[in-house]
Amino acid sequence: MKLAINIAFGVAVCAAVLYAFWHWFGVFGLVYAMPVLAILGKSIVEIVTGFPRFAQRLALRKVAGRYYEFRGRAMDIHIDADARCWVATADARKVAALPADAVLKRMAPLECRELGDPVQWRMTTEGLAQVLAKSTDADVAKFRTWLEVEVARPARNRRDGRKVPA
Repeated sequence: MKLAINIAFGVAVCAAVLYAFWHWFGVFGLVYAMPVLAILGKSIVEIVTGFPRFAQRLALRKVAGRYYEFRGRAMDIHIDADARCWVATADARKVAALPADAVLKRMAPLECRELGDPVQWRMTTEGLAQVLAKSTDADVAKFRTWLEVEVARPARNRRDGRKVPA
């Protein structure tokens, strides 16, 4: 909204200046108006350079706070009010071999359930760490570490009100 207001204001000011100079000086007024527009050029450049960030925020607002990425693989992670991070099992299967959802439910009944938006099978980071603990694959070990360091710990810190180091 702020971007639209900035653009509208910049366009209105430029149009008013150009019209006034054209009205008073004719065609030469457009040439005389260029220095005035050059003064306003910095704000116009700021508006134009701010547009990609605005477009990115607009495109990603649906997944804001839920989008994580591990080595180029998108992970849909739902963080509940208790700061428990629920990883979509379909996304975890991109990194590690996991059993079927029904088997996961039996292995860790409190750590696996259907929830989130969209509703899908999810498992907590603790439950995934428990299931993946037996794996000797280096990528799985890095995935477990990433889950704890990049996902679960910052969520707990936000819940507890602690600063998260950048």
